[in-house]
Amino acid sequence: MKGKRNIMIVVGLVFFIIAPSFSFVLTPSMKKIPDNLHEVVYYEGKLGMLNTSTLNMDYINIEIKREVNAIKKEGDVLLIREDVTVKDKRTGKEIPDLSMTTIYGIDPRTSKNVPGYGDTERVGQWIFPVGVKKKDYLVWNSDMDEPYREGYVDVNDAAGIAHYMGEKEIAGVKTYEYRGHQDEVYIGPGPEGTPPESRMYYMGDQTAWAEVKTGLIVDYDKHVVQYIEFPDLHKLPSDLNLTAELKGKVSVFNLSKAGTGDWYDRYNATVVNHVWVENPETDSLYMVGSEMIAKDENGHMLPDELQGYSIDGVNPYTMEYDSMFSDKRGLLTFPIGVEKKDYPLWDSQIGNISVAHFVGEENIAGLDTYKYVAQVNNYPVGTQDIEGMSDRNVKLFYTGNTTYWVEPSTGSIVNVKQEGKVISQFPDLHTIPENTDSELKMEGKLWIISEGSKDIEMIRHVKAVGTDYDNGKKVIIMEDNTTTYDKSTGEKVPEGCSVEIHGIYADTGEEAQNYGDAERAGLYTFPPGSEKKSYLMWNSEIGAPSVVDFVREEDHEGIHTYLYETVETRKVFDPTPAINQNVIYTTTTKYWVEPNSGLIIDMEKTSEKKVDIINFLIGIPSPIWVKAYSLTLSFSDDMVKELVEEGKEAADLMKLSKKTMPAMEVNLSVANLIDSVKAAEMQKKQVEQLSNSKVKAVDLHYWMTEDSVKATADEAKTSGFMLTLFEAIIPILLVIFGIALIGVWVVNKP
Repeated sequence: MKGKRNIMIVVGLVFFIIAPSFSFVLTPSMKKIPDNLHEVVYYEGKLGMLNTSTLNMDYINIEIKREVNAIKKEGDVLLIREDVTVKDKRTGKEIPDLSMTTIYGIDPRTSKNVPGYGDTERVGQWIFPVGVKKKDYLVWNSDMDEPYREGYVDVNDAAGIAHYMGEKEIAGVKTYEYRGHQDEVYIGPGPEGTPPESRMYYMGDQTAWAEVKTGLIVDYDKHVVQYIEFPDLHKLPSDLNLTAELKGKVSVFNLSKAGTGDWYDRYNATVVNHVWVENPETDSLYMVGSEMIAKDENGHMLPDELQGYSIDGVNPYTMEYDSMFSDKRGLLTFPIGVEKKDYPLWDSQIGNISVAHFVGEENIAGLDTYKYVAQVNNYPVGTQDIEGMSDRNVKLFYTGNTTYWVEPSTGSIVNVKQEGKVISQFPDLHTIPENTDSELKMEGKLWIISEGSKDIEMIRHVKAVGTDYDNGKKVIIMEDNTTTYDKSTGEKVPEGCSVEIHGIYADTGEEAQNYGDAERAGLYTFPPGSEKKSYLMWNSEIGAPSVVDFVREEDHEGIHTYLYETVETRKVFDPTPAINQNVIYTTTTKYWVEPNSGLIIDMEKTSEKKVDIINFLIGIPSPIWVKAYSLTLSFSDDMVKELVEEGKEAADLMKLSKKTMPAMEVNLSVANLIDSVKAAEMQKKQVEQLSNSKVKAVDLHYWMTEDSVKATADEAKTSGFMLTLFEAIIPILLVIFGIALIGVWVVNKP
């Protein structure tokens, strides 16, 4: 019996000893965020976003899932991952811009953020601690993570004070109410699509009800509003990047199409004008890039005249070119806020200003516009070189109308219609080109007294090798290289080979004195614009000029020609080395000449030379003349066909002489007028309603769902009961049991 009494006193004393350990050792170890934390909370609410088309707020109902997991410990720091998913309640589609994943590093006993841990350097509370107090707390606002990382806000703006407001019972549990407010904190520039000068502001209110023992947030309500502060929009946007597309017909004169019956390349054209701000140097000077790209319907680039690129200094308020940073004058485009007056616009077609005259008002698809017309008449825009004619060029003049329909508030061009022509004024083209390079192929028979008869092929290569001027008249230096081959052997026939240098007056085709390798007279070739008359032409067979008579007009091998003929028999000195004496020369030579160009289309020659045979042999003149040489020669069939085509082209070119005709015709307008009207309406709203204004862009209000409130309250009750059990109830019971046992021991003391 004495042993039982001793056990009772020992147990009673043990209860007294271990009771405080529940309150001061075990319970504090429970007052922290558990290492295996897993929590899911649901919210519901409304999200309002600025509709950039209507400039009104569009609201939708949303649901939010917040999942929190402890992922690992690093020393005394607990790393927590928070996944927030926001969905449109009606469609169930996620809203990516609001969904996020965040990593926190916290002290699990105090619930404070630990600097150096997590994905952002944070301070203050992550959430309320276990055993929350009736006091204010510094709490980090996760909405400020990105602005804080980007340096737009400091610690003072990223963390706010949760003010203790009193007690409140929610879902059967006692809570402390805390409220926080942040008023118009600048969080960075406006979102994509707004001017770079735009500023974004944040304003938020949040209320949390924390269960008094566990610190669990039983209920929560948050309302966030973000505003965009717009700059003055009555200026060129500093981030301008605008593309306008025009479509229509373009015709371009093509000199190489001579002889085809149609001088023009015709295109279904798309012209893209791209304008952007390269660099906003100052508030009153922007460097503005402009590029024009013209393509046909197959995506091929159109001629260079329709392409353009430049970077110029422009005043963004007035749209005037800055003379220090541009060689252009006038305006880049209409200013924002146009008036019923004329505007001097830079016109790239003429490289100068053309005045856009106000002509009235017009409604396009419900949008009121001002109508302006820029007219240009016969404005000189330069010259065009002519290949092979360095002494003359084509003069170019522009005539056209450009009509603009402009939304007056913004200066936005809603529609544009461009109708214009570049007119070519051609000079006299009746001249031999400086780039002449041709090869003539002939065939026939050659008989020489000492060698007999042979079939021959003659190739005559004529090439311009230089130019000079003789008292203002252009002289072309021609190299005339003739090579004759024996058709049966392919060997050269020396008597038919020669290289001559001629100086020729370009406009008349005549041999120029004091030029070339010999003194010559008469025509070297028929002149452009050949006439119905006789000519004196140099005859290389005898080294003297021969008369060429006009015979008649004649259609020959499909082309209209003048037929000329040389028919003569005369005694003449022949300087040919093998002869080198007087001969009786007889020839009949026919030329079919395209008269506009002077091009020889076909030729037939029959000639012979007779020598005084006694004089030839022993140097004593006699009346005995013997044939020593005969030649028949004509162009080959293929050569004639080729020359006919060249003649047609050359004739067409010559017909352009002193004529005026369009070099380019353009008829373009906005590709999609409806889209252009919509864009202008949108810009009008923005300028009128947003300029120098602060506009609500985001309105987010959400709160815990009833189910989450109830579930969290139940969890708080359970966790709170366990804390009370170990902190007070068990220690008290242990003390009571200890007292009882000691009392029993005393009562039963012997």
